[in-house]
Amino acid sequence: MADVAEDKPAAVLREVPTQITAPQVIAFLMAMAALYYGRGFLAPLLVAVLAAVALAPPVRQLSKAMPRWLASALVVFTLTGAVAFTAWMLSDDLAAFSRRLPAIVRDIRETIQSASPRQGLLRQLQQAVTELEQTTTQKPSAATQVQIVEPMDVQRQMMSGARRAGDFLLQGVLLLFLVYFLLASGELFKQKLVKLSGDRLSQRKVTVSMIDDITAKIGRFVFYQFWSGIVVGIATWVCFWGLGVRYAGLWGVAAGVLNCIPYFGPTVVMVASAVAALLQFKSLVMMAAVSATSVAITSLEGFLLTPIFLGAAARVNSVAIFVSVMFWGWMWGALGMLLAVPILMIVKTIADHVESLSSLSELLAER
Repeated sequence: MADVAEDKPAAVLREVPTQITAPQVIAFLMAMAALYYGRGFLAPLLVAVLAAVALAPPVRQLSKAMPRWLASALVVFTLTGAVAFTAWMLSDDLAAFSRRLPAIVRDIRETIQSASPRQGLLRQLQQAVTELEQTTTQKPSAATQVQIVEPMDVQRQMMSGARRAGDFLLQGVLLLFLVYFLLASGELFKQKLVKLSGDRLSQRKVTVSMIDDITAKIGRFVFYQFWSGIVVGIATWVCFWGLGVRYAGLWGVAAGVLNCIPYFGPTVVMVASAVAALLQFKSLVMMAAVSATSVAITSLEGFLLTPIFLGAAARVNSVAIFVSVMFWGWMWGALGMLLAVPILMIVKTIADHVESLSSLSELLAER
């Protein structure tokens, strides 16, 4: 009996599939390639879907008093108007910042060089070698050498910038139309997914439960991220304005947007604001005050507001979140970093409802 009891765990382990077949590897590589090369289409599509899920509750409330298509249009136009008004309010600061950008870059470079004696010494040696080469290679001549400088094609640069701006505007308009149609369609795609899930009632019940869970969690998360970004942005703007930091409004927008990226976003704002304060005030005390203010605002939002308003909607462990941000940042760039947590929450919710993915659900769970 003891031998049988000792052999039982080995038999159980032998039942666990450990082999990875060649078709599985090929399918995984093809999926990765499709995600990478299709980022120009898939990332905006996911943004539109998440925006529609987040805006569905106010549309649902307004549709009780008016047609759904009108409620969807009202919500989309209101959001677009708010974004356009914010951009118009900050246009002067943005223009002034763009004009000062070369001087800011030069100040940063000079600060780094002055803080590094070795770098300054290497720069002096390089300059001395360059002057020596020019002296030894110069040939005596009565004629004055004329250096021909090709004129900068301003028209071509303006056309290139206008083309990029036009492409960005066109993508934004298409994105708004997609959000509108998703909101106006209501429960149409949910009903279609339920029909496609199978003929058995149990399969349709699982699909309905999974879709409802995903929309509830993702909608709550994206809605909270939107409002928490506004709160963090306004708090950063007011505090930086009180400290006398230049372009406080732009810092507020940057802090609000980057707050959606866990760990990386607040760190970038803290470091960049500290550097900006050092360049502006030339004081370590002000640099510490500005960076501490940025850390305090994001810490209060992350450790106080997030558990209160999200609760169980954000039950994913920190390692999984960090890896997701790294992966989607590598895959889709900055937009992927913004979408990393919603994608991870969708995967976690699907794994919670599919029995074959229970191991993935346990791997991503907070506890």
